[in-house]
Amino acid sequence: MTIDIPEDVARQLEELAERDDADIADLLRDLLARYGQECDAKQKRWATGADFAKNAKAAGLASPEPVDTSARSREILNTEFANYLKRRANR
Repeated sequence: MTIDIPEDVARQLEELAERDDADIADLLRDLLARYGQECDAKQKRWATGADFAKNAKAAGLASPEPVDTSARSREILNTEFANYLKRRANR
């Protein structure tokens, strides 16, 4: 089977594979598995506080002390969330 992939995408895959010391096939398998999990999660119509805590822990989001997110919501959106998105885009 042959799949045409743009050169820039192929280079990104190759760089990721080298960075993680993995095969491109392994990266694609992980991506597909993660995509499948996200699709399954989207079908869930509600989430509990425990679900949010589990997802935050899995994403490595933690604070040594409680954070009043309602009072800081605008600041969080403008700084912390923006920085998080930048880090995700640069992976």
